[in-house]
Amino acid sequence: MKSKKLEKRFLKFITVIFLGSLPFVLKKTPIKDSLLVLFMNGYTNAIVDRFLVNRQILQYPIRFIPKEFKSNVLFDFLCLPTVSLWLYHLTKNDNPFKIVYKIVLTISSLFLVELWAEKYTKLIKWQKGWKWYYSLISLNIRALFSRLVIAIINIIEKKQEG
Repeated sequence: MKSKKLEKRFLKFITVIFLGSLPFVLKKTPIKDSLLVLFMNGYTNAIVDRFLVNRQILQYPIRFIPKEFKSNVLFDFLCLPTVSLWLYHLTKNDNPFKIVYKIVLTISSLFLVELWAEKYTKLIKWQKGWKWYYSLISLNIRALFSRLVIAIINIIEKKQEG
């Protein structure tokens, strides 16, 4: 019982941190890009997470809104989209090599929190042969894909303006 309270507090703490940081990141990035990053990330996270949860590959025993969602709403719609927005802001003027480097470094740090949560809490459970490197690879691919889509949209937009 004590562990469950601690895990709920951790979720609330993470929520406050990410909600608190969102205005600062939104202020530094064009609103079109910000909304695109947030919505695209939330949407793709929800699809991937729903697929994995429905096939009982991942499980979130302790989560927000457990009766309505089997997935981790906090991670899918707030944490990873906000991190992707930070990454966009950090890499918007970088060359492709620097972009990949920064994304892999940042996402790997975020992954360490997931690894800790899987090992020491009931926030996430990997099942059916899911390995740590699947999470690491999928998180990096999603972040790189998101950044690529934004770059392509910005290139198209510049061509239409010029």
